[in-house]
Amino acid sequence: MAEITKLLTPAEVGTLLQIHSKTVQRMAARREIPSLRVGRYWRFAPAEILRWISAKSLAGIDSPTTAGLACEVPTVALSLSHSAR
Repeated sequence: MAEITKLLTPAEVGTLLQIHSKTVQRMAARREIPSLRVGRYWRFAPAEILRWISAKSLAGIDSPTTAGLACEVPTVALSLSHSAR
């Protein structure tokens, strides 16, 4: 059984970073923030966003305040079994 983490929307990332969701989308399009495209929508892996924030903070570049950025990441269990025919 594999565990899948819920991907974040630009609005959720914007709330986390305290910036507008359109800014998050522009950053994703310019590859300034870890992201992936699902059709025409941008999505973000919570672990990658937190890692990106930490890297930016350690480098001292565009560092957002990391106080209070702990977030609960919803997960869903997925059964990957299949029947042999």
